[in-house]
Amino acid sequence: MKEELLDCLIVGGGAAGLTAAVYMGRYKRRALVLDDDGSRLQCIPRTRNVPGFPDGIEGRELLQRMRAHAEKYGTRTVRTRVEQLRKRDDGTFEARSADGLWRARFVILATGARDVEPDIDGMEAAVQAGQVRYCPVCDGYETQGQRVAVLGRAGHGLRESLFVSTWARELTWLAMATQHEVDPAELARLREAGVRIAESPPHRIECGVDGVGVRVELQNGEVLEFDTLYPALGLEHACDLATALGARARDDGQLEVDAHQQTSIEGLYVAGDVAVDLNQIAVAAGHAAIAATAIHNRL
Repeated sequence: MKEELLDCLIVGGGAAGLTAAVYMGRYKRRALVLDDDGSRLQCIPRTRNVPGFPDGIEGRELLQRMRAHAEKYGTRTVRTRVEQLRKRDDGTFEARSADGLWRARFVILATGARDVEPDIDGMEAAVQAGQVRYCPVCDGYETQGQRVAVLGRAGHGLRESLFVSTWARELTWLAMATQHEVDPAELARLREAGVRIAESPPHRIECGVDGVGVRVELQNGEVLEFDTLYPALGLEHACDLATALGARARDDGQLEVDAHQQTSIEGLYVAGDVAVDLNQIAVAAGHAAIAATAIHNRL
């Protein structure tokens, strides 16, 4: 059992958590990162919109660099999964995992989110090959001139289709038989943008078969081929540790914060994809800088 009272406990070791670790280390504060090694950075083949890397950088390499950066300034990481976070009567926080217990004056939650994956064999290989992509904000630029499909229901799928239409040569919305649930005016916007709407739901989706990036067999028997597929099935935000304390969250699980990234729970801050904002590496780093500095100023 760890008895030391830390200045700050950082839960999550992705872009947000490790940026917070760098700041806390440079502020000469006693901080520790608890990380279950599940950062979505590990799934990124190459990101090209992180400042300072005009030719892009692989997600795993970026994660390694950020870990080394945090270690350089003395902020350690413990590989563990936090199972419970509670606030003590004295106002401090206590985090518990199967490996121990830690106490801190403040907490930064950087637990992130997970994409809801479609049922496709070989998803990992398809993502690494760029056949399946999850973030058009990150990599829509790379789909210029391609045949692209967006897989998603009703409003979410429609909005992502409109967004991706900026780049794709041919774009099809695989609406999963939900196109009739949206406003006809919105459907008209799609058609004006040149987006095709598949009238039949997908029956089977294959990636990298017979030299085809993505092959979709519809329930009506029609077969469509694409270079890239964007699943738009939503995100699962890892907010449970915060909401168990009573922190306010939106319906999708993103935690509400103030201007300093503090939740509705005094002393509990969040950064990255689990917070209300755009899910981007640069945004996560900004959240972490704001939260870490706010905590430093309170210590």
